[in-house]
Amino acid sequence: MAHPSARAARLARNKKALSNGADNFSAATLSITHTPSSSSPALLPLGALMLAVSVSSWAQNVTPTPSAGDANATSSIQGKTLAPVTVKAARDRENQTYQSGITSVGKVPVAAKDIPQSLTVVNEKLIHDQGKDSFKSALENVIGITFEAGEGGRVGDNIRLRGFSAAGDIYQDGMRDIAQYNRDTFNVERIEVLRGAASMLFGRGSTGGIINQVSKQPRLITEHEVNATLGTDGYQRYQGDFNFKLADDAALRINAMATDSDGRGDNAGASTHRRGLALDYRFGIGTANEFQISYYHLHYNDKPDWGFAWLNGRPAPSPTNKYWYGLDSDFQNDKADALTLSHTHRWADGSSLKTTLRDGYYSRAMWATQSSFAAGTTIGNLNDSTIVNRRTNAKAGKEHHTFLQTDYLTSTNWFGRKNSILVGGEYAVENSSRSTYPQLIATKPPTTVGNPGSAGIAGNTTERIATSFRATTLGLYVQDTIELTPYWKLVGGLRMDNFKGDFNRDGNVAPNNTPLSRSDSLLSKRLGVMFQPTPEVSYYAAYGTSFNTSGDLYQFDPQSANTAPESSRNMEIGAKWELYDGDLSFRTALARTEKYNERNTDIDTANNSYLLSGKRHTDALEFEIAGRITPQWDVFAGLGFLKAVIDQSGSNPAGQLEVGQNPGLSPSRQATLFTTYRIGDKWRVGGGFTAVSQNKPANSVTSTNRAPGYVKADALVEYRISEGSSLKLNVDNLFDKVYYNTLYRGFAAPGDARSVRLTLTSKF
Repeated sequence: MAHPSARAARLARNKKALSNGADNFSAATLSITHTPSSSSPALLPLGALMLAVSVSSWAQNVTPTPSAGDANATSSIQGKTLAPVTVKAARDRENQTYQSGITSVGKVPVAAKDIPQSLTVVNEKLIHDQGKDSFKSALENVIGITFEAGEGGRVGDNIRLRGFSAAGDIYQDGMRDIAQYNRDTFNVERIEVLRGAASMLFGRGSTGGIINQVSKQPRLITEHEVNATLGTDGYQRYQGDFNFKLADDAALRINAMATDSDGRGDNAGASTHRRGLALDYRFGIGTANEFQISYYHLHYNDKPDWGFAWLNGRPAPSPTNKYWYGLDSDFQNDKADALTLSHTHRWADGSSLKTTLRDGYYSRAMWATQSSFAAGTTIGNLNDSTIVNRRTNAKAGKEHHTFLQTDYLTSTNWFGRKNSILVGGEYAVENSSRSTYPQLIATKPPTTVGNPGSAGIAGNTTERIATSFRATTLGLYVQDTIELTPYWKLVGGLRMDNFKGDFNRDGNVAPNNTPLSRSDSLLSKRLGVMFQPTPEVSYYAAYGTSFNTSGDLYQFDPQSANTAPESSRNMEIGAKWELYDGDLSFRTALARTEKYNERNTDIDTANNSYLLSGKRHTDALEFEIAGRITPQWDVFAGLGFLKAVIDQSGSNPAGQLEVGQNPGLSPSRQATLFTTYRIGDKWRVGGGFTAVSQNKPANSVTSTNRAPGYVKADALVEYRISEGSSLKLNVDNLFDKVYYNTLYRGFAAPGDARSVRLTLTSKF
């Protein structure tokens, strides 16, 4: 058993984190009493298992309040409902800090320091203060993350974490969000980045870690917020967050967004136009049975910017960063629509069963331009009249994903030790199709460097389905956290997954039009030990495994369809401290992530499969602080060092040249800082920087292409007009630094130029 004083300190700290508005649930402080009915986890009706709500939707600071005049109210409930509750939630974002607080990324709601793994949380306050409007821009705060463009023929958010692809490791409220689209932050409460192998919790993938978006949840309070932003390059963003208390245990939350911008280029060609809507109705809040119905819609209608081809091993020099070389007929049209049904059942002993069913439809269609210099161009002869060749980059596809996930949480005392147990299951059906535009021309009219023409051209955008992939996954897992002594905890878990993929290639030409399929069953492990000598300090060591199937990106070839999954492991030691009476969190970690049987170019001719003899690793050293130094001074900062190396590769000469090399998208140094200071009652000032050392694209290990390191600065000034209104000025890329943060083998795309944005926030 934990020492009483330590337990009290933890409880007080968790309550403080929740009252600061860092999270939308209070599992760590929930105290509800009712007389259990005869129902038990085993006897719940099947229908209850088909609905769900994540623990992250529990109400803030829930305190049972017996009905007036009924002294036995809390003991007369028949298992259906709990006593009436009083919900208290922070009304103002300014009372929050940049700390992570309670997190659900490990499927069990605990304080961040109780997770034996590196964790970074980018919360709503930080996102709002910086004016981040996209998933990608919010992740620029996270050390260890880099960005790629179009890897594997993909579109949308393509991310590397500790040098390993995380394209399939994006989650929304703990459920896989693998679809190909660009995500927005309009309905995001926080973004959680858990580093290191985590297949025991999340199934396939997660070599470098996972990234979880936590959605805003309805709360038992009527309050609204409207943000209107105007900025340079025609930027306009209007965002509304409306929360209605409908009954004592029911609430509706509506988030809506409209964003328009001309994007990069003096010729103002690239642009974005996106619309979003999120509807969340939640009832039975704080009772034994809580339900939620959620609908999410996001639509992008852009003229995409795919950068420019490399020149002499470097990003193409100015003026290519000033202009957009696409055509007015270019487009990128992405849609995401998802319906989520959820249910939580709670027992008197604190146990809970939460089940979530999500059904999502996603579509993408793109006709973009990839630009490069004419043959023979060098830095020495480059001028405004240099010819720019342009070719088509066209992709289209649809996805339909259905996920069912259930988690049972309970605590027991076995052999005098507290055990916090997680038992769960996941079933997924993922359908994906990829289409081509067979009648589109491959090349586009050329132009010149200094005076690009963007007149549109006609094109037949009739789609033809080339391939389709159907994946089914069944995963079962169990985890136990044991309090060995008042100061030592042990975390252990196992998961078994079966992944089956069927690949139809009817739309391809022979001999690449035959169907392919594969099925794999994998066991994943997680082990961690924590030493917590005081409530403010946690030291840990952790080990975890992960796997990547050949069908992770919804495609096979004749060799990969016969190739077993790759395997990875993560070994990590670290420490987490709570400073300044818990107002400031500091963590450090030393980790090695290793993929020890990677597919390479060698073929096992007997089995017609790739050999799993490749090996690579990334060593990471990280430091991070988040929180409040004084009542006026907030800070979020990180410093990371990566050393990524290919240890073994294919036996052919090209493969041998890769040994000892950096695999790409693994810069050796990264740093980020954002801090604000309040001056009096009216003013707040702040700013920070993002720094990345020299970087290179992935999957081009022996090429000489390199993007130079950079430091980009940002600034903030905010004026409080009244109790519920403020005016905020953000200047991004303050010194108009030319930098490149999206890299691909064939081209590099520059980051955003200097922008100025003014936001009026009104709360009522």
